[in-house]
Amino acid sequence: MDKIEVAKLSFEKGVRAYLSKDFQVAEKYFLEALENAPQSIPVLENLSKTYLSKKEYNTAEKYLKYLISLDKSGDEIGYALLLDFYSTQNKYWDLKKLTKKAIDKGKYDNHQILKSKLFYPNFFMSNEEIDKIRNDFTIEVEKLVNEKNIENLNLSLKLLKPVNFELSYDGYDNLEINKKLNIIYKKIYPEINNFKPKKFYTNKKIKVGFISEFFTDHTIMKLFKGFIYKLNKEIFDVYVFHSNQTLPGKQFNEINESIISYGHENIMLSKSFHKKIEQIQDQNLDIIFYPDIHMSTNLYYLTMFRLAKFQITSWGHVETTGNEKIDYFLSSKLWEKEGFQNKYSEKVLLSNYLPLYFYEPKVLNKVAIHELKIKNIYSCPQSLFKMHPSFDEVIRKILQRDKRAKITFLKDRKEILSKMYYERLKKIIPSEIDRVVFLDRLTPEEFINHMGRSSVLMDPFFLGSGNTFLESMYYGTPTVTKPTSYLKSRMITGFYKQMEIEDPPVFDNVDDYVEKCVSLANSDILDLKMHYRDQAYKNLYENYKAVEDIEKIFISLVN
Repeated sequence: MDKIEVAKLSFEKGVRAYLSKDFQVAEKYFLEALENAPQSIPVLENLSKTYLSKKEYNTAEKYLKYLISLDKSGDEIGYALLLDFYSTQNKYWDLKKLTKKAIDKGKYDNHQILKSKLFYPNFFMSNEEIDKIRNDFTIEVEKLVNEKNIENLNLSLKLLKPVNFELSYDGYDNLEINKKLNIIYKKIYPEINNFKPKKFYTNKKIKVGFISEFFTDHTIMKLFKGFIYKLNKEIFDVYVFHSNQTLPGKQFNEINESIISYGHENIMLSKSFHKKIEQIQDQNLDIIFYPDIHMSTNLYYLTMFRLAKFQITSWGHVETTGNEKIDYFLSSKLWEKEGFQNKYSEKVLLSNYLPLYFYEPKVLNKVAIHELKIKNIYSCPQSLFKMHPSFDEVIRKILQRDKRAKITFLKDRKEILSKMYYERLKKIIPSEIDRVVFLDRLTPEEFINHMGRSSVLMDPFFLGSGNTFLESMYYGTPTVTKPTSYLKSRMITGFYKQMEIEDPPVFDNVDDYVEKCVSLANSDILDLKMHYRDQAYKNLYENYKAVEDIEKIFISLVN
């Protein structure tokens, strides 16, 4: 048997093992195949994918680089895999070099070119890195805005993942760049510009449609389900649209049954983009409410169409859209600061209360009262992509001030983020890194109990806590926060206002923030926890006045 036949047999065995997810065996056979066919594109492709599946990223990158270095027909898959690899690993500059090479050699189609040009990381190793990448990205966006041929690409709604989500975490003002990104997306997809909306006619009751990919076991559903459920059925017809991308969880059926029991209608949107539009248009909605624009590729582009008389977004993803088709942003007088309207492309609707009806958390295995007296446990139970490099100074100073301090974070679902954050902290606190603990993913109940056992919770800078704070008040553990003038950092400030907390732990500089964290973590704050909890139950949870206020806002819009 010659080498080619041996390679073919080994390759076939490797493919079978790979499809069976036996990656160790797959690796063995693909390496055997490679030994006999060292320049085989299919072998190198599948070997690289095997190492990616095994999370042996350096080895995967090595073979992918070797694959494209061969410069052979069919190596486009190598370029595509490297593009995805650099994206998931937040390797911005490597991706940029790859893109230039791929374009020069004609290895990327229009979709891949735009995907690479509009890539933005969701985690950074330093403030300097943010500044450099943000500047480079801004230049690229400006070029695309002014690119005359971009309208001819006509990708026919092969949807690009919008980058607006990642931009929200780097600490910059995103109003102008979101406007420009919106221009680019509209240029790419002529369907958006050529759309002719149906004529809306008057309804007997006000028709409100809520659209999300996350009306299931997700933070978005926790934040908005009460608001959806409680709208007055005598005044409103409520429609709940689920994206076909929605992943049903254990509470999905319960949630849907609840929606129906409140007299609302569930609609599962089609996979076809054009069919989605028809399904929504057929309801002749007065108001469309998008709670979380920028979080879903599947739904982001729907917001560029006029599918209701009035189109509203809110704080599910706390960011202005830059989209002129979104008329309003629902916020609160308790959140916004003077001059707030200048930070939005939408007209801001201000509720007198926080715009939510949040149900009291349910915890079966409660933490005992004596466990709430634990000291020196500092917790920041947020997604790691919220950890701006500026926040590292807080971690460093706390560990220097409090020699008994333990600081906890949650491991990210993406292993790379946990690794990157650990390495970033290790550089600034090498001798203290053993007092930083990355916890495995917790169940919802474990998560709430962990916050109860913590001495103090820390709100990250620039984009802070929402649902986490609301759940933390089950035990009343105080959260220290440092707001800016932007809503995405002012959530907790508003929560404290509605709770009527006197002298809340809200600070505008790092030193005061650190001082308060250390003070709380070294004190017996059981009485404070109980006070915070009592105020949350009194003023924050299940606040029907907020629903009534939103109803008035909706009625005034339509009338």
